[in-house]
Amino acid sequence: MKQKELDEKELLEILELAKEAEQKARKMCQSITAHAEKWRLRTEAKRAEAAQKQEV
Repeated sequence: MKQKELDEKELLEILELAKEAEQKARKMCQSITAHAEKWRLRTEAKRAEAAQKQEV
């Protein structure tokens, strides 16, 4: 079975959906990166605190 060719309007709609998906993915990635950095810093601080307690 042969697929129908998409017209310009349909292609523009697909392009717009792809752009929206890319923006949402970028925003989600930035949020995940920010959370990961936050937890990395917390973990490092707790490790340094634990190491300092062991020295005393």
